Amino acid sequence: MQLDLSVIGQQFTSEPHPYNWKDCALYAVGVGAGPEDLRYTWEGHDDFTVLPSFAVCPTTAVVFEALGHIQADFGTLVHGEQVIKFHKPLPTEGTLTSTATIPAAYDKGKAALIPVNSETRDASGEVVYETTWSIFCRGQGGFGGPRGEATPIPAPKAGAEPAFSVDLQTRPEQAAVYRLSGDLNPLHINPDIAKMAGFERPILHGLCTFGFAVRALVDNLCGGDTSKVSELRVRFSREVYPGDVIRVRAIESEQEGTWLFDAQVGDRTVLSNGVFTVR
Repeated sequence: MQLDLSVIGQQFTSEPHPYNWKDCALYAVGVGAGPEDLRYTWEGHDDFTVLPSFAVCPTTAVVFEALGHIQADFGTLVHGEQVIKFHKPLPTEGTLTSTATIPAAYDKGKAALIPVNSETRDASGEVVYETTWSIFCRGQGGFGGPRGEATPIPAPKAGAEPAFSVDLQTRPEQAAVYRLSGDLNPLHINPDIAKMAGFERPILHGLCTFGFAVRALVDNLCGGDTSKVSELRVRFSREVYPGDVIRVRAIESEQEGTWLFDAQVGDRTVLSNGVFTVR
């Protein structure tokens, strides 16, 4: 399938996305929060809050719309990297509207790299956050475009010790729960489709693994205060299966207020180039 490069620069706008505490709590359970995490799962908690990584949920539909218009092959694409930049904290309820554009298409030879930028506003018209989704479209390269350049990340702070390392248990039904927050790719629920894609069984959403990591980062570096989160950046490196144990680690960087993080399952790195910045 050939990419439709005429879509580059066009703007797409989502339908208004209303949400409330139930959506916030469902998302939290989808990324591993439980009875011990009442600030994320119980609307009656004095400090009830929404995890910052929930921001991907209201933008999923418009990002998929943009990818559909550029004729990305949904049967072969993979999510490469995710960035979220917050202008202000996410509220626990409201209505959000997102716009998305594809600013460029990069030719990686056998694959194309398609960045999708989005901007999300609340009902008053104020920008709440921006995202960039970097999507690898396997088999859709070779069109002669620029290759693009990697975004540099800060170096670790000299002499810094790991800020934390924590093991998080996923459950066999983790992907089945996470998909209820809006990412309905059958790769994560249908065994036959997973096998066709080269996996032994349905894999966990990369953004679900990301949500596990963000929960660990907020709890261990912000004391659970989600309003401190300014920017999140991550690369999806390897697959995770529901039931795996995810080890999340972070270390302070040379850039003030910024930590570098990754996640591992056994001896394989599943999240890399993670950057977590606080206000």
